[in-house]
Amino acid sequence: MTDTLDRAELAPAAPDASATGVAVPKPEYPRPDRDRSDRWMTLNGPWRFSSIDGDAEITVPFAWETAASGIARTWLEQATYRRDVSVPVEWADARVVLCFGAVHHRAVVSIGGVVVGEHVGGTTSFEFDVTDAAPAGSTVELRVEVEAPADKRAIPHGKQRSIPRDDYDGVSFTPSSGIWQSVWLEARGRTYLESVALRGDSLSSIAITGRLVGDSPAGARVVARVVEGSDTGESIELVAEADGSVRGELPLRHPRLWSPADPHLYAVEFTTGDGASAAADRVVVTTGLRSIETRGEHVLLNGERMYFRGVLDQGYWPDNRTHRADGCRAPRRSRPRTGSRLHARAQAPQVRGAALAPSGRPHGPARVGGAAVPEPFQRRGSRRVRSAARADGRA
Repeated sequence: MTDTLDRAELAPAAPDASATGVAVPKPEYPRPDRDRSDRWMTLNGPWRFSSIDGDAEITVPFAWETAASGIARTWLEQATYRRDVSVPVEWADARVVLCFGAVHHRAVVSIGGVVVGEHVGGTTSFEFDVTDAAPAGSTVELRVEVEAPADKRAIPHGKQRSIPRDDYDGVSFTPSSGIWQSVWLEARGRTYLESVALRGDSLSSIAITGRLVGDSPAGARVVARVVEGSDTGESIELVAEADGSVRGELPLRHPRLWSPADPHLYAVEFTTGDGASAAADRVVVTTGLRSIETRGEHVLLNGERMYFRGVLDQGYWPDNRTHRADGCRAPRRSRPRTGSRLHARAQAPQVRGAALAPSGRPHGPARVGGAAVPEPFQRRGSRRVRSAARADGRA
């Protein structure tokens, strides 16, 4: 089996940012269920902000209606974000990917005045490969032009208020517009897994489907190995088709099913290319073994009838929209429950997780403009998402 390499060992020690005193909002790695935290850089923090009200500074990632953003402006329909980004020079052998957790509602992204992509949809994540536009060692201007229509009746918007009003305006909330989830850069392999989905509904193995992109996806070899959740370290080697697609079945010697009472997860590491090379790609994906079906009016989990005890999570906090001021990001468990109804909109992966668990996989240091985030602002340990919504391993 190809040995894997901890990329934190490849990169020189990051400059100490403790002297700057910059408190970075949400410094944790944003996608714990798609863990590439060994080489990444947060872009959260102050950005330049332009709108019909003039120029200002906004704190990302908070909706511009919120006090936490520094703008606190409602019914603003267009605005432009700008900031300078310095790409670490040690990423020279990697591809550079720009990632957005969510931007409401339409985002046009430019680097150095050249559009690199656009996205429509206020609750879905998106990313662009910006290797050519933002090469390692360069400093570039990142620009995000955002449109957030006041009339939301024709777009998915949860319980955000609309003008003109929709038919449930009386129970709607102030909108959440602009960049409202984290923004970050990742260094990936020269050929990398752009997408991967894991299914465990066979209850005995993990079905894998994915797609490679980058320099040489056709015929590339991918090693999938269980690194958490099993003592036997099962693995399988996959070979990409001409279009970069990969698929296979990873059998488990001692399957352990996922349930609310025992939310057991498997972490599967995918390595593309030579694991001892900086040009190789590595991502750790979280999944669980479970099946869900309906029989008449009954819902069955793993073949057994499931009884629901849930909570209604409004998903709305006036100060910042994304979490309680005391830092708690999930409803407290006053008694056992089997689900949560997310009300206002889809939440970030960290919020959807019903529990956090320590991990043996340390996250690499978060970076801000090439400097390490001060230790007090880092959250150590991988976040494993233990909700039913994440147990099937899909993004």
